[in-house]
Amino acid sequence: MVALSHLVRAASTPTVVLYNAVPSTEVKAYLTAHEPNGAIRMLSEDGIWFDPCSTRSAAAGTQPIPAATITHHLGAQGSYFGLEIPVPVTSGRMYFVTDGDLEFGTTGPSAGGFCPLQEPSALNMGEASAHRSWGFMEFSYRNELLFVNPTLVDFVGTPLSVRMETPDGNLDARGLPANAVHLICNGLAAKAKDEHGIPWHKLCVHRQDGSPLRVLSPSHYKEADIPILDTYWEDHVDAVWNAYRSKPLRVNTQGDHGVVPCQVHGDVLVCDSESFAKPCSTDVFGCDSGPFANEGSPLRRALASRLCAAFHRTTLLGADGDKQPAVGVERYYTTSPSNWYSKLVHEHAIDGNGYAFPYDDITAPGKKDRSGTLSHANPQKLVIGVGGPLPG
Repeated sequence: MVALSHLVRAASTPTVVLYNAVPSTEVKAYLTAHEPNGAIRMLSEDGIWFDPCSTRSAAAGTQPIPAATITHHLGAQGSYFGLEIPVPVTSGRMYFVTDGDLEFGTTGPSAGGFCPLQEPSALNMGEASAHRSWGFMEFSYRNELLFVNPTLVDFVGTPLSVRMETPDGNLDARGLPANAVHLICNGLAAKAKDEHGIPWHKLCVHRQDGSPLRVLSPSHYKEADIPILDTYWEDHVDAVWNAYRSKPLRVNTQGDHGVVPCQVHGDVLVCDSESFAKPCSTDVFGCDSGPFANEGSPLRRALASRLCAAFHRTTLLGADGDKQPAVGVERYYTTSPSNWYSKLVHEHAIDGNGYAFPYDDITAPGKKDRSGTLSHANPQKLVIGVGGPLPG
């Protein structure tokens, strides 16, 4: 048991209810978050945030956190399990696993005094967690505003559904069906046959018995051993740059900077005071490197997010492509190249909503947000379905 001197509790505690939608009694939850000062915490089995480093011995190196300290056990299929989460917290994650344990560890206090947390990996097959069926969602609760993102930016694993109960009614992100991994893997296998032999099916990770375990997003194409994707976007990037040498691309920043005209000069897309070199395929898939690195002025970040979203959805060369963002979901992913993983996530999501790549919340004015994120300033309850949709 963690020593009480290491426990931190805040004043108010919104109710979280977890629903087990899978035929298993081994479903477990783990919660991490940051306090306002940046210190990372984990939620103990008795509902208190604690410093993960308080479990360490004097030995050096990575040390596992005792599972009994951090594991929240859900009941049988169809049952509900309640949690009280002390707040305020930011940059939180709720992890859910259906067939075993997830491994968390610490590497010792950093120079700033905070404790680096080693979290489960879906990519490193040398870790036991990578062989489990699991998923996670992001959350924060600060200044009485609850924000939830059942993100699929990294992979599709155990499906999660979310309902936020508020005085104004329920907000729902119904998520993916229980067999989503199978459906998306089948879709990627079909795409591999009709898109010049690109092995999209290798984004699917399988168990030893051959059954699909999870689907990696194409931002992890190197881990999936698909080197042909190194150049997947290059011809399209060239075509976009050539198109906007002779006419402007108008990007609606949907903020203080309004609509910003952009045009290619030489090999650089110039947008007011900002300029963008040609992105490579890694830059497009990840939206966090090269010209799309999440840095610089607010104007640059607003432009980069909208440009990268337009590449993923392949909307820059179609009708109204010179206005971004401008079109609705019916005009996304209509031609190659595209982020077919994202297309399949939205295609199979029960309500069409899902956060499948960075900036999937970029939405044209007057169009419906399909990212699946939820937020409210006065939530009464957060209900999460683990393994499939919530009843009702």
